[in-house]
Amino acid sequence: MSRRALVIALVLAASCKKDPPKGGLPPATDWQSGSSAPAAAPPTTASNPHAGMDNPHAGVDNPHAGVDNPHAAGGGDSRGGVVPEPTNPRTLDKLADGRLGMGPFSLAPPAGWTTKPTTSNMRVANFVLPAQPGAEAELIIYYFGESGAGSIEDNLDRWLGQFQQPDGKSSRDAAKIEKTKFGGQDATYVSVTGRYVAQAMPGATQAVDKTDQALLGAIVSSPSGPYYFKLVGAKKTLDANAKAFRAMLDSLKIR
Repeated sequence: MSRRALVIALVLAASCKKDPPKGGLPPATDWQSGSSAPAAAPPTTASNPHAGMDNPHAGVDNPHAGVDNPHAAGGGDSRGGVVPEPTNPRTLDKLADGRLGMGPFSLAPPAGWTTKPTTSNMRVANFVLPAQPGAEAELIIYYFGESGAGSIEDNLDRWLGQFQQPDGKSSRDAAKIEKTKFGGQDATYVSVTGRYVAQAMPGATQAVDKTDQALLGAIVSSPSGPYYFKLVGAKKTLDANAKAFRAMLDSLKIR
């Protein structure tokens, strides 16, 4: 081969040599597979900043959800998630005949019982019984509208579930339950004694825990829906006022 032909051959060889691809791509034969273009890179999805994180409200109980009605929470005012609304202080209407007006009823309050103003739309009336210090007792009357606050049996179970018996047996078995009528309306009357353990208020961690306590209660139907009478306090105070409470219920009249 001549010197000139050798030079031309070297020039042609140099022009055919390719520089390595920029950007660190692999040789063409590594990504070409019968296609003239590289395969698309797998799509990437930016992670949702909240993905995998618990909703701050998920699993957090509604402070009112699951809170039983007042008959279940030591006299609180929440009915299965229904939140009570505050009201201006109010008491039962005084009627011309000396009785008190309560919704569709009138009643005769026991002598010596003191009325307290109520400040919840779910409380109709509040009476404090005469008692020695440490032996207090209080009657709260609730009304939740025509639909009431669950079945009679459910409410009895809740009320009685707040009492513990010294022998460990069920307070439902120890209670006296009577089907009767007050003011011509179907009613259920219940009484039980024992250790009273209940929340101080709906959603509270503190609890009332007292021995030698008693419950006298009544659920009374009316044309406008049931009324719930819950009297709780020291056993000796309720023993002394049981007849007065029953007389109050017997005094109910539709007006």
